[in-house]
Amino acid sequence: MAMSRSSERARPQSRGQARGQTRPHVLAAALLLGAALLGALSFGAWAWHIAGKGGRALAQYFFARQDMWVLDGYAVALALLAIWAWTLRTRQQTARRPANVQALVLLLGIAAVVVLARLGRDLVFHGYSPSRDELMVEMAGTYLADGRIGWPITPDWLPYRRALQPEFYSPYGADTHWTAVYLPVHAAIRAVFVRLGDAALAAPITLGIGLLALWQIVRRLLPNRPDAQAVTMVMALSSVQLLATAMTPYAMTSHFAFDMLWLMLVLRGGKLGHGLAAVVALLAAGLHQWHFPLLFMAPFILWLFARRNWGAGIFHALVCIAMMLVWARLWPMLLIHEVGAPPLSDVHRTNGIIDKIESLFGRLDSWQPLLNNARLLAWNNLLLLPLAVLSLFAIPWRALFRDPPIILPLLLAAGLGMGFALYQGYGWGFRYMHGGIGALALLAGFGWSAVTRPGDRAAGRLLAGATLVSLVAGAWLLHDTERFVRGYARSMAAIRAASADVVLVDIRGGYYMTDLVRFNEGRLGHPAVMALSMLSRGQLDELCATRRVAIADRTLFWPSGVHVISPVFRGSEYVQARRDYLAKIGCGKVIAPVSR
Repeated sequence: MAMSRSSERARPQSRGQARGQTRPHVLAAALLLGAALLGALSFGAWAWHIAGKGGRALAQYFFARQDMWVLDGYAVALALLAIWAWTLRTRQQTARRPANVQALVLLLGIAAVVVLARLGRDLVFHGYSPSRDELMVEMAGTYLADGRIGWPITPDWLPYRRALQPEFYSPYGADTHWTAVYLPVHAAIRAVFVRLGDAALAAPITLGIGLLALWQIVRRLLPNRPDAQAVTMVMALSSVQLLATAMTPYAMTSHFAFDMLWLMLVLRGGKLGHGLAAVVALLAAGLHQWHFPLLFMAPFILWLFARRNWGAGIFHALVCIAMMLVWARLWPMLLIHEVGAPPLSDVHRTNGIIDKIESLFGRLDSWQPLLNNARLLAWNNLLLLPLAVLSLFAIPWRALFRDPPIILPLLLAAGLGMGFALYQGYGWGFRYMHGGIGALALLAGFGWSAVTRPGDRAAGRLLAGATLVSLVAGAWLLHDTERFVRGYARSMAAIRAASADVVLVDIRGGYYMTDLVRFNEGRLGHPAVMALSMLSRGQLDELCATRRVAIADRTLFWPSGVHVISPVFRGSEYVQARRDYLAKIGCGKVIAPVSR
């Protein structure tokens, strides 16, 4: 199959670029538009999701606590930057930093982000993973590092398997094994670092690889604009979403890295580039859910066809089919062989194609474009959206159909990511858009090249000022995130330190308190932690007769710093009935808060 084009390069594409002039009024208009859009997004999300509503789900809570204020500040800052841009007076003399100096600065920046992400795991998140998604990665990474495909459930814990693992377990072999519901590649990356002794280093290193790949992409696409290359990298390096997510086990960091590696190899072209891209694509589909890479890759495959690069387009389209066959068909067959088929009593979905489509369509009622995109933009550089919009000025409209530029698939990839705005629960920014942040950063580089002269110092000062504002906002977001997570981490520490064989978690009084029911670093620990709501009276009798039992409830959570919500909800009466029964039989000592 012929794949003759060895690479794709961007050319000077706008009149402003061709004249070598900075266009301050166009830049100012884009910044003012960005201010209006962010202000409207903040108000729209507040009016639709917050105003007049009683209780708040987790995403709405975070928006009202964090993102709304950042967006409002960004809107004001962009309006002031628009005035600054309008009055820019650029000189004909420009200063270009030597290429080797810029390369060194960018490499140091990438290294700094890797170090900060690793430090943040302890300083921001206290080594604690708030969500069930992350716990599945921890569990799978640990059993893969142990050479297993799941943890066998021992006979003494078999009757309590659902109370020990309430959610997100794989249906395959669910009556004999604990296995993660997600695909294994991201967990396998973590398993390598488990074996090396520091599992928390997996995500920071993966992010660093993704940033290096992004740097190679922008160097290929904008070879004559080192300033625009720097803008793209500044957008990525100042993304608090990329940084914060790399402090967690979430698979989205790997999605960003694999998307960037895939695009880098596709643009390299040739048999080697496209062949390695196929390998990356197959692995990317197995990171945790196979549909995520398809959303990023599809626009670029269409672009290859639009450029009449038929061989490469057909090849990567076939790779996409192979991605689904491997992970939606062959992987389940392997699980059935190794751990067993799903029991008839289990209603969990599989990773099969039909189940995945039904799952996605079933979640359309939780489509939240205002809320999730507000969260995305609050956790990224305030110039990201205005500069990405300016990439429209870099499109050679007259040659659009004859020679479609790469800006088109970048716009489509970013649009698909922002449009895939389903409810995410926990997330620092909008994690389902993680792979698309690279596309937005590249668009920002094109936008910068369209409206500024190479090496324009005045425009560079504007970029520096905006980035400083973004970093201050990002530092506040991380500080506030630490304050939120701290209460959960303290509660978990008290549970781990309890003098008991089993700790029963009464989930009333906080967001997602079921997620305190977890293994210890991916292994069933001591004490074993169970969800009280998933135990029958007979099971409570057995536990109380054979093991030391403790209880974790809101008298622990609230003093530890967990955000207080009403302990009364639909079904809470069943939890109270179990507490009444435990009190009746005299079982279970309530865990006291750890002194601060």
